[in-house]
Amino acid sequence: MCGFVAILGKQKSNSELTRMAQAVAMRGPDDSGEYNCEGFAAKHHRLAIIGADARGHQPMCIDDIVIVFNGCIYNYQALRKQLENDGVRFQSDSDTEVLPHLYRRFGASMFAMLQGMFAIVLWDKREKQCLIGRDAFGEKPLFVCEQDGRIGFSSLLSGFEKGDWSLTPDLHAVHNILTTMRVEAPNTMYQEVSQLPAGCYAIARAGEAVAIRRYHFLPEADQPLDVSPDEIRNEVKTLLEDAFSMRLVSDKPLGVFLSGGVDSSLIAGILAQKTSQSLHTFSVRFAGGTADYDESVFAQTVANHLGTQHQTLEVNADAHHALHDLACAFDQPVTNAAALPMYLINQAAKPYVDVALSGVGGDELFGGYPRYLGMAWHQRLRRMPARNLALTCLEKLGDSDSSRNVRGRLRRFLQGLNLTPDKAYQQWMRTVESEWSHIFTQTQPTTSARRWQNSADTYGGLSGLLKRYGAVNGAMSYDVLTYLNDDLLAMGDRMSMAHGLELRAPFLDTRLLALMTNLDASQKVKGMPWQENLKVILKSIATDYVPHNIVYRPKQGFMAPIKHWLRSDLAQDVENLTQSNPLGGLVQREFVQEQWQRHQHGEDRSDILWGLLLMNHWMEQRGWQF
Repeated sequence: MCGFVAILGKQKSNSELTRMAQAVAMRGPDDSGEYNCEGFAAKHHRLAIIGADARGHQPMCIDDIVIVFNGCIYNYQALRKQLENDGVRFQSDSDTEVLPHLYRRFGASMFAMLQGMFAIVLWDKREKQCLIGRDAFGEKPLFVCEQDGRIGFSSLLSGFEKGDWSLTPDLHAVHNILTTMRVEAPNTMYQEVSQLPAGCYAIARAGEAVAIRRYHFLPEADQPLDVSPDEIRNEVKTLLEDAFSMRLVSDKPLGVFLSGGVDSSLIAGILAQKTSQSLHTFSVRFAGGTADYDESVFAQTVANHLGTQHQTLEVNADAHHALHDLACAFDQPVTNAAALPMYLINQAAKPYVDVALSGVGGDELFGGYPRYLGMAWHQRLRRMPARNLALTCLEKLGDSDSSRNVRGRLRRFLQGLNLTPDKAYQQWMRTVESEWSHIFTQTQPTTSARRWQNSADTYGGLSGLLKRYGAVNGAMSYDVLTYLNDDLLAMGDRMSMAHGLELRAPFLDTRLLALMTNLDASQKVKGMPWQENLKVILKSIATDYVPHNIVYRPKQGFMAPIKHWLRSDLAQDVENLTQSNPLGGLVQREFVQEQWQRHQHGEDRSDILWGLLLMNHWMEQRGWQF
């Protein structure tokens, strides 16, 4: 795991590349290197995990190929053996060295051969061109800026803030963060910078526009598999065991983030059988937190059952410091409140391990969110008797104080029955429904004319995916292309790399995705929207490894007590925001006051209020003023 910056073309000053690299230095605390030639320069900071000695130094130069690489190639040993059979002689044990040899033999087709997470910039001195690529799920970031006849590449958006690039805030990106908690690639916080979408590559030449190509696609919408449920279960289980085992490759200490939920428990259960060494597991608990935000007792139960070396890391989270630290860690904000516990568990685990495995992706591939049940029932319940009466009662009752807030979820579900399936699903995931003019002081600008396409738009957006795969599988595919990519994975990458720790997601295997995308929805979700019979096939498999009562306990989620902080520690921060010029004068004071009043009267507005506070800190750190 690493960070890099590179410039195809001339640097505008002798110090530009060094200044840009300062933004990514914390991603690679073990080593650094620089390469300069006429027309191309790169600087790399390395977190050495595989082939950790000096022979894996980057930028790596092999013949007329120079490469900077961030990530891990899990099948590099099989690829290396194939190359050795073709006569290649390797000089290191690093997975990086496989990449330039693959390029010489297969060109851009190499990306489809890689099982792993990666962002790659490869300079071909002979052809005077760069080949860049990003992994199929978008686990590793890659930002690109084309300006003044040159092209910049960076592992973080902030790399361009420190270089000699002209940057203009993108107000649409701010709107997306406040309403959906994320910015979706290729968009970024700046109009001049794009993020390479997941599963894409591009060939770049100085003075020419970068044209991207997609190498990874979702599978065609096939007919249901003509095999028995037991055969499907065995196939899924075999793929899970293989995908998880591949993620064990490491020359540094490795552990599992164990929440006690089904995803992380299954990872720990399978790996405890696959490794001959004692497995390290970690969970986090907020000091003084309430029971509905504490899963550590479930994690300890799983650890005892599996015999892992388990540690419950108790953290004293200061709300004010948390906002500051998260704003510093995010080059591009994600306002999902799960970022805070993710930040804290990475910080607490780093003294013990250099690599950690997390359960991210299990929900999107196997059906772990109640909103998928909502999609299954949306059309059938639109004519439900007394629907409006039930909605009126729920609106009067308001939201509950628990972390799950079942009343609030049911209210949002019933409200969505008045909309088309795609509009309802998007509404369920939004933090706020207000019009642009109700939120912002600035007139809504025209949409920026970016040449690159959003991953979901490749399939006609959410409506196209619903038509292609059906209500449940279509919604899950949409989440894989958007929410998973630009929210959960971006959050996990930034929170782990802020502490120089490599985070891996064993569920994110392209073979699993290909199988699960077309698997009948009943193998994923069953029951009524309020019953939450979720992850049907995954839970069945998990009982082979961990206790039944752990697998089938209610879903809790990896959350921080933001809702309660807003009524205590952070109350004054919100009050101050209502009396100032929020977000550098971009957001109307009245909008913040309205959200704050609704929260104080019992409605859960924690998502939008937390988003406003975090964005305000992020903008203050960059001096954004409107």
